[in-house]
Amino acid sequence: MKDHSLEIVAIPCEAILIGERFRKDHGDLGALAASIASEGLLQPVGITEENILVFGERRLLAVRDVLRQETIQARVVRVRSITAGEYAENEVRKDFTPSERVAIGKTLEAEIGGRQGTRTDLELRRNCGEVEQGTEVGSHAGTKLRENFPEVQAGARTAEIAARKAGFGNRKTYEQAKKVVEKAVDEVLAQMDSGQLSISAAAVIAEQSPQRQIEIAQLPQEEKKAEVRKLRRQDLPTPAEARRQALESGLAILDRNLTYQLPTPESQRPVIERNYAAMAVLDGVRALATCSYPAADIAAAIASLDTPDMDFAGLCCRAAAFLQTVNQEITSHESN
Repeated sequence: MKDHSLEIVAIPCEAILIGERFRKDHGDLGALAASIASEGLLQPVGITEENILVFGERRLLAVRDVLRQETIQARVVRVRSITAGEYAENEVRKDFTPSERVAIGKTLEAEIGGRQGTRTDLELRRNCGEVEQGTEVGSHAGTKLRENFPEVQAGARTAEIAARKAGFGNRKTYEQAKKVVEKAVDEVLAQMDSGQLSISAAAVIAEQSPQRQIEIAQLPQEEKKAEVRKLRRQDLPTPAEARRQALESGLAILDRNLTYQLPTPESQRPVIERNYAAMAVLDGVRALATCSYPAADIAAAIASLDTPDMDFAGLCCRAAAFLQTVNQEITSHESN
């Protein structure tokens, strides 16, 4: 069994090749360089076996261009080993931060290639050194390919394979993490990588303006969670739009007030509401039937409820009056 564990090596900065990157704004490299000078490089950069940069561009630029150091610590990410399933996804998840796994995922996508609508066996022949050029892909060669690339299935989408191999579990989480890497300010990205923010929460924050992102990132943890919940509501339709969708789809649609709009035409809503009211009354009657307190006492208790919500208080008063009427009717029937 080959050792496919990740190596950490010192490599000349000039030997590392930087390709097209997500993030165009490198931020304050001077501050990062000062931190590296005082505390050391806490996290190595990531490179392929061909010295192509996978992640850590800001760290590389700070070390190479600001500190003028000739070498940098780098982790050799064996992309082909990950693609071939020789390095387990849970190990990738454990060893790397979410933003690093995004970079690995993008590198895997490039390595795997666009397999939609292509012959997977021919694609793998080009990537697998064990199948010699010109060899017919017969039963023996096909078996060998399936052994080396068991995770690749005909028709599988490149991004889905890359997401799984990069340790995300599913493509949705991978896409959310990509969004954070592309759009988030450094504070939000750092909080996602450290685990202070979940990937999904960081993706929600990343949709805001840079200044707003910074403001949210600086909030205490509970306030930050509340703000994310509020922002998630904005993704829901307005009550009017939810109502339209409900009528068109025949499904109950949740609006941004967290109220379900029902697929009921306006002309039928009064009937539905009366039915709901009747069922609520029946539920109340059942509860009263099993209650050991007299109806008059229950009515008095409801009437005495102290609440700043005047609408609710009005409902309570009406409920109390209703119960008093019921009690009077019961008393009248009993006396007769």
